[in-house]
Order: sequence, then C-alpha cells, then structure tokens
Amino acid sequence: MDLTEDDIDALVSWSLIRAAHRVERRLTEVFADHGLSPVQFGVLCHLAAGTSPTQAQLARAVLVRPQSLSGVLDGLVERGLVGRRTERAKGRRNPLALTSAGHDLLAVVWPAVREADGPGRLGLGAAEAAELNRVLLRVLEGPD
Repeated sequence: MDLTEDDIDALVSWSLIRAAHRVERRLTEVFADHGLSPVQFGVLCHLAAGTSPTQAQLARAVLVRPQSLSGVLDGLVERGLVGRRTERAKGRRNPLALTSAGHDLLAVVWPAVREADGPGRLGLGAAEAAELNRVLLRVLEGPD
C-alpha cells in the first residue's frame, strides 16, 4: 500500500491524536511548574466547579480509572489541597472539597493554563479556537 502525507493527514482521528500530544506536552509543563499532574489539575477544577461527583464520575471527567483516582485523591488530601468532609463510601457522592490552599493554587495555575490555551499558542485565531472547541466538545459527547 502506498500512502502519501495527504492520506495520513486526512485521518481526522490521527490528526486529533497528534494535536492532543502537542498540546498535552505544553500544558503538562505548566502543571509541573506548579507541582501538579494533568489529572490533579482536572480534579481541582472539577471540585472548584462546585459539583459533587461520585469518584467514578470524577474519574471519567479526568480520564482515569476509578481505582487510579484513589491515589490521586489521597495525594491531594495529603498536600492539603483537598479535604474530606466525611468518611467516603463506595458509589456515594464524593465528600471532597477544595481547601483554601487548593483554591489558592488553582487561582495561580488557572491563569497560566488560560495563557497556554490561548488561540495564538495553538496557531489559531479566536474564532477558529472557539469553533475547534465546539467541535471537540461534540466529539466528546458523541457515540462511543
């Protein structure tokens, strides 16, 4: 089979994977500058949004298995970024909340992430970035 670069570039999913890896590297550096992993950042953001997800819902939101999330949560609790309000129960809403330290860290990290996420950093104009985000959110909501 003879393929061309155009054939390869025509694969939407492959282009998405390549673009995701490029952006992930940049954001991972931003997170690391603040002592966070991408998953830890996601947990802090979702808890800051004021929802009370189950551990399984939170794991899906940050793209890890629920079993993997336990260690992440324990680490955030140990660092004083997240607090447990009550004893956790399997399958129940997470009794987790951001602490003052968690809010403070997120207040510093969020602007750095927004800057790294800027349209110019992605090689796009503002309208293109908004459209790309709209399309990506549709892909995320689409059928599995």
